[in-house]
Amino acid sequence: MTDKQQIDSGEVRPEERVLDPSNLDAERHALLLRFGDLLAADDREKIKALALELSPGDLSEVLRPLSVEDTARVLRLLPPDPLAEVLGEIDNRSLDALFTLLDIDEIADVLEEMPSDEAADVIGELGEDQQAEVLAAMEEEERGEVSDLLQYGPETAGGLMDKEFIAVGEDQTCGEAVARLREMEEDDLEDIHFVFVVDRAGRLTGRLPLIHLLLTDPATRVRDVMEPDPLYVQVDLDQEEVANFFMTHDLISLPVVDGRMRLVGRIMADDVMDVLEDEATEDISRLAGVSVEEFGETSALRVARSRLPWLLGALGGELGSVLVLSHFEASLQSMVALAFYIPMIMALGGNTGIQTSSVVVRGLATGEVGFFQLGRHMLREVGTALLTGAAMAVAVFILSEVIHGDTALSFVLGLAMMLVILIAAMVGTGIPLLLHRFGVDPAVATGPFITTFNDVFGLLIYLGLATLLMSLMHGGAP
Repeated sequence: MTDKQQIDSGEVRPEERVLDPSNLDAERHALLLRFGDLLAADDREKIKALALELSPGDLSEVLRPLSVEDTARVLRLLPPDPLAEVLGEIDNRSLDALFTLLDIDEIADVLEEMPSDEAADVIGELGEDQQAEVLAAMEEEERGEVSDLLQYGPETAGGLMDKEFIAVGEDQTCGEAVARLREMEEDDLEDIHFVFVVDRAGRLTGRLPLIHLLLTDPATRVRDVMEPDPLYVQVDLDQEEVANFFMTHDLISLPVVDGRMRLVGRIMADDVMDVLEDEATEDISRLAGVSVEEFGETSALRVARSRLPWLLGALGGELGSVLVLSHFEASLQSMVALAFYIPMIMALGGNTGIQTSSVVVRGLATGEVGFFQLGRHMLREVGTALLTGAAMAVAVFILSEVIHGDTALSFVLGLAMMLVILIAAMVGTGIPLLLHRFGVDPAVATGPFITTFNDVFGLLIYLGLATLLMSLMHGGAP
C-alpha cells in the first residue's frame, strides 16, 4: 500500500499542522475561508487533505461557523479513525446532520474508534430505535462497554467515566501486570497513568503508578508496592461534585466504584474540564437570563424564542415597581425632583445585588462557599455594603445638593441609597445560598428575580422615606 493510500484509509495521518497559539483566531479564520473556497469548488481531495492536516480540536473550531450541511460534507470525507476524534470535539448539531448522511454500519464503525465515554455520549443523543440499531451493529466488546455506560445518568460520575482502564489483582506480580499492559491497544495506553488494584471480588483496594510498576522487580507482588486506599467516587455522584473533587485534590484520573466498592470505570481530567465548561456555560446563561441552547445558535428566531420567557418574567416582576410608583403618585407630584433620582436608586441596587450574587454563585460552583458558612459570608457582604453604601450616600448627597440645593431631599436620597445597597447585598448573598440548600440551582436567582426584588424594595425605601419626611415637615401623620 502506498503512502497516499495509507493516508486516504486513515492508517497514516499526514504531519499535523501546529497553529500559532499567539495568532490562533486569525489562523482559524484563514482556514475557514480556505474551506469555504474548497467547498464552493467541491474539491473533495483538497478538502480531505486540509482536514487531515489539522488536530481534531482545531478542525472542530474551524468548522464551527460553517452551516451544518457544509460541516457534514467535510466530516464525511474523513476515515473512521480521525472522524471519531473530531466527533469527540464537535457540537451536537453537526453530529445530527452527519448521522443523517451515514448508514448504521458506518456509524457503528466510527463509534468503535471513539473512547467508550464519548461513544456513549453520542449514542445517548440518538432516538431509542436508532440506538438499538447502532448498538447491534457494533462489535461485542465495544457494545458491552457502551451499553454499560448508557445505564448511568449523563450528569453523574457513571455518565462521565470510561472503560479504558486496567485493573490487576492484589496477588498478581508486577511482571503479570506489565504483560496485561502489553495486551492493550496502543491508543488506550496513551491515557494510562495508574494501574488499579482489586481483590478477588473486584473491589478497589489500591492503585499503582505506571512508573513505579515499570521500575519494580517483575517478581514483586502488586499488593506489596501498591498505594492502598486510593481516592475514588461513587458511580451516582453528581458531575459537579466530581469536578470539585478533582480540583480539590489536583487529580489526573480517578476510579469510579459502585455501591459494593467494585471498580466499574475511571474519570479523566479532560472529561472534568468539559464538565467545568458546561457548568460555567449553564450558570452564565442563567445569570444573563438566556438558555444554554442559545450558545452557538445561528437562528435569530430560535434565540428570540429562548429569551422571551425570561423577559416576560422580568416584565411581570417589574409590574411591582409600577404599583409602587402609582401608590406614591401624590408624593411624586408634590416633589417632582424625587423622580429624577429613581433610575439611580434602582440601578445601584440592582448592580449591588448582581455583584454579590455572582460571587456567591461562583463560590457555590467551585465549592468555596457553602450554606453552613452563610453567617460568615453575610457578615462580609454586609460589611462591604456598609462601606460602599456610606461612600455612595455621601456622593449622592453632595450631588443632590449641587443640583437642587434641597438638604431634606439630599438627606432622604443618601439614606435611601445606603439602605438599598445594604438590602441588595443581603438579598444577593442569602437567596442563592438558601436555594442551594433546598436543592435549587442558585444561578436561577441572579437574573430577573434579584433585579426585580431590588427594584421594588429600592423604590419602597426611597419613596417611603421621602413621603415620611414630607409628612413630618408638614406636621401630619405619614
